[in-house]
Amino acid sequence: MLKSKKKLLFVSYGLGIGGIETCLVNLINVLPEEQFQIDVLLMNPQYELKSRIKRSVQYLDSFNYVMNTTDTMNSIYKHGGIIKNLGKFISYCQFRIRIKLRISSWKTFKKLPVHYDIAVAYSQNDYSPYYVIDKVSASRKVMWYHNGAYEADKKKYERDKKYYNKFDFIVAVSSDCRNMLQNKFHFPDRKLVVLRNICDAAFIRNKAKEFTPSTFKDGVIHIVTVGRLTKEKGANLAVEACRLLCEEKTNIQWHWVGDGNQREKIKKKIQEYKLQEKFILEGNQMNPYPFIKNADIYVQSSYYEAYSTTITEAKILGKPIITTDVGGMRDQIIDGNTGIIVKISENELKEAILKLVENERLRQRFSNIREKQECCENYLREYYMTIFA
Repeated sequence: MLKSKKKLLFVSYGLGIGGIETCLVNLINVLPEEQFQIDVLLMNPQYELKSRIKRSVQYLDSFNYVMNTTDTMNSIYKHGGIIKNLGKFISYCQFRIRIKLRISSWKTFKKLPVHYDIAVAYSQNDYSPYYVIDKVSASRKVMWYHNGAYEADKKKYERDKKYYNKFDFIVAVSSDCRNMLQNKFHFPDRKLVVLRNICDAAFIRNKAKEFTPSTFKDGVIHIVTVGRLTKEKGANLAVEACRLLCEEKTNIQWHWVGDGNQREKIKKKIQEYKLQEKFILEGNQMNPYPFIKNADIYVQSSYYEAYSTTITEAKILGKPIITTDVGGMRDQIIDGNTGIIVKISENELKEAILKLVENERLRQRFSNIREKQECCENYLREYYMTIFA
């Protein structure tokens, strides 16, 4: 007798370019079609990474069930206007009022009519966790926590404490992330599990060969960082470290791959320091891997992380790595053995980069330490022993 497939739902804020989205794509791709029937509900219409999903997936109609929280009215107009979508427009007005009053704005969203074996809120961001608890019927509910910190006012903390405890499992992506959540919420041990993010090593290596970035000049040491241009990723630290390196006449060029709400601020800082030829904002890239592959040094300058997907990708591509000492990094790097971990300081970043610039043998030693595909397969076994058991 054939065993029936498990019906699995993923709810997330989008499939745009980003680390969390990449991890979601990787996870969906490794779940066997003969075992899982997968539905995906996206809160916002961000689809850049949709083409990377290689297996059968049913995308639920976001317009029907939730609210495009970044551009609702445009979404209504695209679907025929206010008159045709009067119910949706009324829901939007209620949604805005609830946001102003801070009273559970997601409750204006529509329930899913289907029962699932497992429903996953694949991020702590946006409304995904609340939606899965209030609007989804499932035998098991799981929430992923991808952040290295928890920052919220008292009202949101009390709400999160109530909602997070309704999940059967909370997934932390590193030991430090787990400890942070445990200290904040005091979950039962069984509820809070550590599951590393899945990376597709073969895919990354193949994509890395597609091109050589045109901005890479010959005869210089190329530093690469991949991450959103947001405060937590520490682009300001990177620019300051670049300034210090240039003051010492270090022959480097720093490439930042990614975009975000700090772009204009960082761009002004680059102009102020006259680093236009030294610190290159590469913007969002559908394929960031050639930038990492062609780097001499990979640097992560974050103020906090839960578990850095880009560090794993840099390890897969055999890059010498420097990272700030934030949550999750010591799960990924052994300081002085497989990379360099520094304090959150532009001076320490500068000194670590100088050390690698001046020591080619050390760069080569770190480059020989690669993340293997087998590691990711071992991580997947842990998934089957816990949330997918």
